[in-house]
Amino acid sequence: MSLRSGDHPKAAETLADMRHCLSAVGEVAEFANIRKQLEVLEDRLDSMVQPCLTDATSNRKVEVAQDLRGILIRIERFKSLEAHYTKVHLKPIRLLWEDFDSKQPTNMLASEKNEVERLSSSNDFQSSLPTISFSSWLPSIYDELLLYLEQEWKCKQVII
Repeated sequence: MSLRSGDHPKAAETLADMRHCLSAVGEVAEFANIRKQLEVLEDRLDSMVQPCLTDATSNRKVEVAQDLRGILIRIERFKSLEAHYTKVHLKPIRLLWEDFDSKQPTNMLASEKNEVERLSSSNDFQSSLPTISFSSWLPSIYDELLLYLEQEWKCKQVII
């Protein structure tokens, strides 16, 4: 079996069959090295599938994502699939938070704070720096998160 062929589904099927055969013989010492080799091959296949899955998930290529998800499930890489999902889907949520965080006065550089103080001490104060209170921001992030989660739910329904 060659992982270089690019036929990931066939490689996953072969590896799953190997794992099944090894589980049938039990914990026989002679097969300990084979188990380690199998794990190395599964790791390699996992690392080959992950970038493709990230691309498919990020670009909402549902059928491709389903196929790649099937490969990881076939070789029992549930933790890897969960970690991938978390990595890909936390990024947009983190960006929402960072957008709010970047608009807070506590995150301004010292020079920006001095400029705000200087402008606020004069009568011409018209801050061009957008700031927003948490209480006014909360409903907007709630709406953004709800929209994001609805989109993910629709996509997930198709993938699963």
